[in-house]
Amino acid sequence: MSDITNDSDIKTLVYEFYDKVQQDERLGFIFNDYADVNWDHHLPRMVDFWSNLLFQTRRYHGRPFRQHLPLPIQKDDFARWLSLFEETVDEHFEGEKADFAKEMASKIAFSFSIRLEMEGKYKNP
Repeated sequence: MSDITNDSDIKTLVYEFYDKVQQDERLGFIFNDYADVNWDHHLPRMVDFWSNLLFQTRRYHGRPFRQHLPLPIQKDDFARWLSLFEETVDEHFEGEKADFAKEMASKIAFSFSIRLEMEGKYKNP
């Protein structure tokens, strides 16, 4: 297994990860049913997002947190999201960038969770 080295690797990671998200009972509901995500639009943006984080490509411009505010997110959803992300990374990659991707995902999950809690936006099941 090799490390994440280019956009092709990031595309593999993003598409495989979001395939799991779409199939997940809880996260799939949020993304597919509630948010009705246009995956043809969202996935390339997520490739740009992760490419920017891992390789400073500057292709992603946006403020993703605000888009999550109206969603019926529960605190435990972040642990599930992170678990699927780390699982996907570990299935395909190993190395410094792979570890960094998992670290960044953990920081994103933690940051979003704290910010949603501060906004008082956690929805009850």
